[in-house]
Amino acid sequence: MTDFSAYYPLWGRQLLAEFANINWQYGLALKTPVFEITESERQYGCWQAGTRVIRISTRLITGHSWDITCQILKHEMAHQICSELFRQNDAGHGPLFHQACDLLGLPAPYRLAAGDLPESVAPDPATNQQTEQGRQFIRRIGKLLALAGSANEHEAALAMEKASQLMARHNLQQVQEDLHSVFASLIINGKSKRLERWQHKICAILLRFFYVKVVTASLYDPLQDCLHKTIEIFGRQENVAIAEYCYAFLAGQLASLWQQNRSRTSGKGLRARNSYYLGLLQGFYDKLLAQEALTEQPRPKKKEKEGSAETNMAVLIQAEETALDSFVGMRFPRLRRRSGSGAMIYRDTYEQGRTDGGQIVLHKGVADQGGEQGLLLAHSK
Repeated sequence: MTDFSAYYPLWGRQLLAEFANINWQYGLALKTPVFEITESERQYGCWQAGTRVIRISTRLITGHSWDITCQILKHEMAHQICSELFRQNDAGHGPLFHQACDLLGLPAPYRLAAGDLPESVAPDPATNQQTEQGRQFIRRIGKLLALAGSANEHEAALAMEKASQLMARHNLQQVQEDLHSVFASLIINGKSKRLERWQHKICAILLRFFYVKVVTASLYDPLQDCLHKTIEIFGRQENVAIAEYCYAFLAGQLASLWQQNRSRTSGKGLRARNSYYLGLLQGFYDKLLAQEALTEQPRPKKKEKEGSAETNMAVLIQAEETALDSFVGMRFPRLRRRSGSGAMIYRDTYEQGRTDGGQIVLHKGVADQGGEQGLLLAHSK
């Protein structure tokens, strides 16, 4: 058994920082407790009201991501709220406890007794209708987008157009059918201490065209004792899956395209490479934007009547946006938008990348658990 005792002071320091951040994020006034790292095999976390101690197990910290550790920390903070704000030491996991969890934006799977993890309570995907609908959608769009890899430019463009229409129609249908939207989130962690500008550009593509919200944040690595920059995607389960694969492919494809085309570009070193990356992604962005414009339906000339189908749909879409914003707000209640400074680039190299980016097309590639294929991207010559 590995001895992690040397890490305990470091983990305790980070738990104190996480506690302070959660306190600030959610506008609470909890007094800082004593943190103990334990070897408990029975509990992931524990709040001791008499001694004002929050215990977190080594098994949790070393066996799961720090994000899950923070969710368990919130679980114990909810017990602390019951004790010190609600003055109920024996609230258990009843209504008061759930009220405290609401104050902390704690997801339902982390509200169970003993802080059980979502993996132990998640429903079987085979019986989850929401998941199955998402799989069917990914399979359909995957079969269609396979045509977008065609060497025939017109056939590829038509496939992309139909795929865009299918994605838009699917999301509208989901908005109409789901009175209570079920959202998911996913963290992309490249184990890096900074995010490059091209990564932010991919995030902009996902946000604009893939029906998701994207947040960049930081996540602690307990075994390296450092913070890594992360990208978190929020949205409907199938949209999050598609956006994740889109990110993974674009990120992986940039280096390959740079190696293929660097001899045709001007400039040297990282500045030249990053100029090409940014241009490549801008070219892909422009292509998706043009594709979207072709598939938009013309607006009716007459003023829409109150209660019309168009008005009702607009209300549903707005409600969906509001619900998703609220879902993001549960995790990041004090989210701030930052605008980055302009990057120094080689203009010619950027424009070359932009031209090449216009050749990226969508095609079959996302695999679900049943072995079917879905959405990915490729570069066509």
